[in-house]
Amino acid sequence: MNELWMSIYTFIVAVILPSLINTILNSLIFVHVRSSGRRVQPNIVTAWTSEFNREQQQLPKISRREIALLRQMVFMFIMFVTGWSAVLIVNIITQVVYTSAIFVLISMLLAELCAIGIIIDLYVYNHELRKFLCNKFQLCFKF
Repeated sequence: MNELWMSIYTFIVAVILPSLINTILNSLIFVHVRSSGRRVQPNIVTAWTSEFNREQQQLPKISRREIALLRQMVFMFIMFVTGWSAVLIVNIITQVVYTSAIFVLISMLLAELCAIGIIIDLYVYNHELRKFLCNKFQLCFKF
């Protein structure tokens, strides 16, 4: 029974708590990006616009940059939760009932694939790092 409690505690500390902190921080980042984007974009309202046009202009539209940021945040969050949840839920289940070792191995493989996915995603989205590494690889393989 003590091992079950420790498994549940580990799940809460390793998945639930970081997910909550991640959600709060990502929300703050998105609000900051959104407010800074609205400060930069001009909001021109002429005297001849109708009331309908004024209402439409006052509703802030989500830019492509904000959509890309949201997509990145959601992807990272899903990969984190999927990778850690699988391993820790299988750990909790093995404390309660007998499970085959194949389930543990599959959950560990899923966690490793999620970690690799996060690393690849960060590499793809960081243009400066990608350019720097490509230049270094080209220098290494030139004769």
